[in-house]
Amino acid sequence: MKEILNITSIQHIEQLLNALQGRAEQIDGENRKKHRQLSESWFSPSLFNHSSNLAVDYVAETQNLFRQLQQSDNHHAQRYLAEKLSLQLEALNTAFRANKPPRQQQDHRITAQNQLQQMHQQLVTYRDYERRLTENLDTAAAGNNPTMIQSAQQRLNRCQMAIDTLEKKISRYEEG
Repeated sequence: MKEILNITSIQHIEQLLNALQGRAEQIDGENRKKHRQLSESWFSPSLFNHSSNLAVDYVAETQNLFRQLQQSDNHHAQRYLAEKLSLQLEALNTAFRANKPPRQQQDHRITAQNQLQQMHQQLVTYRDYERRLTENLDTAAAGNNPTMIQSAQQRLNRCQMAIDTLEKKISRYEEG
């Protein structure tokens, strides 16, 4: 472990962790005052083992990782732990320097794809309504009831207008 951690780096990491702990407590305190709940997905799941809405929990995990590194005798484990510790410290430092932890950013491509998928599903539903309204119109025409025919025709027309509007919206969405 002597090659990876020396006394100076240990002291530096301890000072950094203490500063991060203080900043995390400050952020959590400010959020409690504002009654604000932060996202539990501040960081990548590959970077931290758990997710929390408290900044201090991430600092605690980093402190535990640092203790594991100090106690490890396996050279390969030390390298892995040191690299992960470095990434966690960098992520926490960046987040806290910005005065607020990062919020989970949704991938806009996934959001757009989901929205497009929902519109296509809605179109399928509308097409089913159109089929049933056409059957209702045929039934009304067979019964030769002008009031029912007119009502069924109006409902079918509204459904077809909704389908047309949705198809145009899907087309615009797909074109970008």
